[in-house]
Amino acid sequence: MPSTCGAVRWTGLLGGTPTGRLTAALCHTGIEGVTTMTGKLRVGIIGSGAIALQIHAPGYLALPDDCELVACCDVVPERAKAFAERFATAQWFTDYHEMLALPELDAVSVCTPPFMHRDATVAALDAGKHVLCEKPMAMNVAEAKDMASAAERAGKVLTIGHQQRFSPEAQAVKRAVEAGELGDIYYAKTAALRSRGAPTWGVFHVKKLNGGGPLIDIGVHALDVTLWLMGNPRPVAVFGATYMALAHQPGLQNRWGKINVEEYDVEDLAAAFVRFDNGATLVLETSWLLQMTERGVVHTQLFGTEGSARLDPFQIVHDVDGVPEDVTPELPRPEPAPAQQAKGDAEAKKDQLQETPKPKASATQVRHAEDAPAGTKGTPTGEDDTWRRQPAVGRFVQAALGRVEPLVKPEETLNVQRVMDALYQSAESGQLAEITD
Repeated sequence: MPSTCGAVRWTGLLGGTPTGRLTAALCHTGIEGVTTMTGKLRVGIIGSGAIALQIHAPGYLALPDDCELVACCDVVPERAKAFAERFATAQWFTDYHEMLALPELDAVSVCTPPFMHRDATVAALDAGKHVLCEKPMAMNVAEAKDMASAAERAGKVLTIGHQQRFSPEAQAVKRAVEAGELGDIYYAKTAALRSRGAPTWGVFHVKKLNGGGPLIDIGVHALDVTLWLMGNPRPVAVFGATYMALAHQPGLQNRWGKINVEEYDVEDLAAAFVRFDNGATLVLETSWLLQMTERGVVHTQLFGTEGSARLDPFQIVHDVDGVPEDVTPELPRPEPAPAQQAKGDAEAKKDQLQETPKPKASATQVRHAEDAPAGTKGTPTGEDDTWRRQPAVGRFVQAALGRVEPLVKPEETLNVQRVMDALYQSAESGQLAEITD
């Protein structure tokens, strides 16, 4: 088996070199300096855990006219090989630097835990590849800035996997805000709460590898969509608090199994009051463990001088002759995912659920597709949210081909990272954290 610098590369796992691969030709400068391409976008995936299995790979395979999945990488050879065989990927690697050296590779998804996001993303951008990086963008704002700078330097697309922006509800609220229907947005509140939903696989519970707990895992999505709906105001100060109040309690019942209390060093709950440069404010709450009867709560609401909007449940309110009136529009529901795609998702989920979690899991054991609070979209008790999550992959493909702007841009995600960094800083000091960078 050939090996270079500890890397393993296998070609033609399914019997020879794949056919039908189109060479992307450069034709003219596209959106924001991104070169428009003809032919297919050839994609590789770094990390073959659940998010890659359930979202990224199926998302690319659902777009056969626009892209082709040509390579994958995982530090665990067995996982990389299994991923390649499942999705008919021609080549697999255990070192992403080797994969990035492929001249035929145009773009990558970074589906690793957060501690690897910066290095993998910068390496990919420096190698001339477009990047879709899973959330959070990075471990801190300094790393996020490195990623944004690399994208600007390379002239390539960098976008982050914040899929909640793509929901019909969020899109409708965004249109209302941009049309001025709500007036000036001066206050917002958002929450992503679980009562007993601490992940027990991968590195979610290890701060030096994951960056934090529920704030990094689910709160980041609530924060991102809220800042986006508010028009991405610049955060200037955060007063935050974090609590590790329940994880170490004897006899605690957690729906994903026993918590490794010896390694668990992240928060159960994070809360913050955020002030922006335009005078607006935001209240944020997020938890894995909380003493509440609801299994999970997701809530985002914006208040403006002329109306308000809410995502869960969806509502838009206008001021009509001095009285708030419900003017919520009917939203079209998307078509369900193709049967074969749904089957692939189910198989991936089954594989992940049957796998025994290990305290020191590999860097590619990432979050399950069902890790949102139960009772909401994307959980075993809610409706299938493939339509909500995979559009992020589709938008990335179109952006990398030079046809559209990315919906999630690095400069926006920097503000998400700034708030999270300041929240942890404030929680540690007990003081207001001012954001000056």
